[in-house]
Amino acid sequence: MSEKLILASCTCDVILYVDHLPLTCQDVKVKKRETKIGGCGYHVAKACEQSLLACPCGTGMYGEFVKQALLKEDLSFYCPQVLEENGVCFCLIEPNGERTFMANHGAEYHFSPEILEDLPETEWVYVSGIDLEEKQNHCIIEYLKDKKRNVFFSPGPRVDQISSVLEEMLTLHPVLHMNKEECEAWTGQEFKKGMEMLWQKTRKPVIVTDAARGSYAYDHKLVYVPAQPVRSENVTGAGDTHAGSCLDGLSQNLDLETMLERANQKAKEKITKKEGIR
Repeated sequence: MSEKLILASCTCDVILYVDHLPLTCQDVKVKKRETKIGGCGYHVAKACEQSLLACPCGTGMYGEFVKQALLKEDLSFYCPQVLEENGVCFCLIEPNGERTFMANHGAEYHFSPEILEDLPETEWVYVSGIDLEEKQNHCIIEYLKDKKRNVFFSPGPRVDQISSVLEEMLTLHPVLHMNKEECEAWTGQEFKKGMEMLWQKTRKPVIVTDAARGSYAYDHKLVYVPAQPVRSENVTGAGDTHAGSCLDGLSQNLDLETMLERANQKAKEKITKKEGIR
């Protein structure tokens, strides 16, 4: 297996379990609270063996939490200290496990050429569209242009905000990973047609998850693997976990069906895991 570089944020998640999302001026009782390490980069790296997680780490209570939490994880990471306060993500979890995020971006989302220049050469690089929403992170694209790497790209939920960035990323011929709604928002097509449209531009696998129904991959032909029915405890990080497992599978040259089977299983384990209050 080759080493993979994960260029994406690692955050502090404050997770609040509620009966329902609050309305304006409504008081809602929190049933349970957890404070955990999270972020796209963290979840991808946890699901991807022999990977290096690289992202900035800032100051403040949330930056300190991330630093201490990473030391307890079985992960290789490079998180240089920057003189800016870390942000935080508040995650509201409903009884069906669905999550709503309220994210305050801080130092963990702000890369720089200086951070990137010290990174090792790897065969694969993972990039998240959420990080590319920050203008200063265009340096990540410039970094990828200068390197002969296999790029694995997850555009994220706000494709309308980074349309120019998406077109630039397509010139790098990345493997693409997204959910059904993101694919349709990006392409303006039903997702299966959208997958083929994107593949015509990249000629690399396009992977799409469809929640409890399973996942698809398109590379010359469409492959579908259904998911096993489960009861979700918390779907936070499920998509990132699926992406990390797919990246791991591609780096091992697995066929697409086996890759999706493993990724579905990893995502299932992620959303059904019960964890206590911290």
